[in-house]
Amino acid sequence: MLKRIGVSVLIAALRPAVAIAAKFIPLQVGPASLLNLSKTSIVAESDATASDTYRTTISALLKPFYTTSPELPLLDVNFCGECLPLDKTDVLDRWKHVFTLFRPHARDLGDLRQRADAFFPIIDPILAKYDIPEDFRYIPLAESGLKSRAISRAGAGGYWQLMPGTARELGLTVNKRIDERFNVRKSTEAACRYLRELYNELGSWSLVAAAYNAGPIRIKNQLKQQARGDYYSMNLPRETRYYLYRILLYKEVMSRPDDYSTFLSPAPAQQTAFLPWLCADFRQAA
Repeated sequence: MLKRIGVSVLIAALRPAVAIAAKFIPLQVGPASLLNLSKTSIVAESDATASDTYRTTISALLKPFYTTSPELPLLDVNFCGECLPLDKTDVLDRWKHVFTLFRPHARDLGDLRQRADAFFPIIDPILAKYDIPEDFRYIPLAESGLKSRAISRAGAGGYWQLMPGTARELGLTVNKRIDERFNVRKSTEAACRYLRELYNELGSWSLVAAAYNAGPIRIKNQLKQQARGDYYSMNLPRETRYYLYRILLYKEVMSRPDDYSTFLSPAPAQQTAFLPWLCADFRQAA
């Protein structure tokens, strides 16, 4: 209580300077914008002193109270033995991006883990039968969330999100009465046959995953056009560029959740409880 009263007094004392600066800098209310004022507007040169005072004042007020989101732990990550090259800036940016997008959905991990506990014992022996690395068990998580009746807008269906034509080519029955894409064992057998064919053609498991998403023709064309034939250096559609990262995200949060618990857990409420009334003071000053 005393700390809050002290901050209120300080804000009241500084409000005239803040009000002057606020005339020149539009303020978007919210923690992110308050901590990133350099992007809010371009201030005229004659107003530089006021804007500097404003930024310094806000930063000083917020620093003791506001706790930013924790950093994503950068651990050794690999897909089928191929290391994720986090030393590359674009790779690191994509890795952080998929984790940031996933963070609000981390509360659903419990339900997903329950479905996986029933799903993995069925598909793991089938993967082993076709000599497919265990990391491919996470493709259905990224594709369908382990929902057997999932159907995409493009018409892909089942755990492995197979297109009807592809499913038929792989030996599955898909018609108005029967759709074996929804059968976990039969669809996994079909998917494994497909993955094995892709590996025989491409010779890289990361490229196999990319081809599973974008199609083998696109990947083969990229291999012809580019000197470097690795997934992380290829010019691919946006969805495919992020596809392997999504698979790896599920691998990481499912196989070692404790290592990411701090990043995925929401910040305690008291860390940002003061922000609404603090922002109200700034709105009034503007």
